[in-house]
Amino acid sequence: MKKIFYCFTAVVVALLFNGCLRVSPFEYGTNWLFRENDIPQFHSKFDLFYLGKAPTGYGDSHAIQFNWTKTHTADIFGKGVRVFAPEIKEPTVKNVAEALDFYLKNFHKAGHPFILLAEGKAAELLYQAMRQTCGLTVENGFVAAYLPDMQAKTAEQITKDFHWENLKPAKKADDYGVIITWTSCINDEELDPDPIQHQSYNINPLNWKTTTIPASAKENIKAVFYMPERTNIFTRKIEVRHFCGAVIDSVRGVLEIKCPSQFLHVSNGRFTNNCISIFAANIVANANLRTQTLINVRQWGKQK
Repeated sequence: MKKIFYCFTAVVVALLFNGCLRVSPFEYGTNWLFRENDIPQFHSKFDLFYLGKAPTGYGDSHAIQFNWTKTHTADIFGKGVRVFAPEIKEPTVKNVAEALDFYLKNFHKAGHPFILLAEGKAAELLYQAMRQTCGLTVENGFVAAYLPDMQAKTAEQITKDFHWENLKPAKKADDYGVIITWTSCINDEELDPDPIQHQSYNINPLNWKTTTIPASAKENIKAVFYMPERTNIFTRKIEVRHFCGAVIDSVRGVLEIKCPSQFLHVSNGRFTNNCISIFAANIVANANLRTQTLINVRQWGKQK
């Protein structure tokens, strides 16, 4: 009911005050790292809305943030995907919700498939912003939100938070209208705070199972890392095939990941903006699969 009230209020305010209040900061291209609205929508299989930021210590210049975002979006998803990545000056749920709402109202065509992507603190911000945003429905084209390393949640909580949109946590590789997340734990390191929730929802991004069936490094198609500290611009992007395996630890409520750490920026056992990097190609392949499944259902009437 809260969500319905919010959406109704937003529509009323827009109708009453359109043109009378401040112009949204996202009206201007300078507040976007990527805003590919100049590409016709029919040229893209799906749109990608990305929220992210380079780790602290890399610098906060527009160039650094652009290159970090490019590596996590356009470079790994390739052609055929329109990317929209706002540059959030003040990282609040309200500001993220405004950016997402602006994309949906101004750049998204109703029904066209779109995917959301963020990690860590940005993922939690995007998750909460989604709860305040209208238009996140399968009918409107919502395929999936990949939100690794957001605050740990149970499957029941996710279902409850998006009850009105009928969105659910993903259960397999090709369902759609879903929320996707996992809590990374590298090489048995202690997490602070440690979730230790046997009911926490996790899905393994290598085999897309929610069970404790392990996935080997052979199932990791390719990891893609951006290393802005390297002075040579041609070696800043590193691609590594079969980087690591992963398995869900249902007792601790985490995704255990065994891998070399020289490409990783780790704090308290967590990836800091690297959980997309190490599963990059698997996320891309899965986003395409989920989108194609939705397209097939629309064309042939197959049931979900």
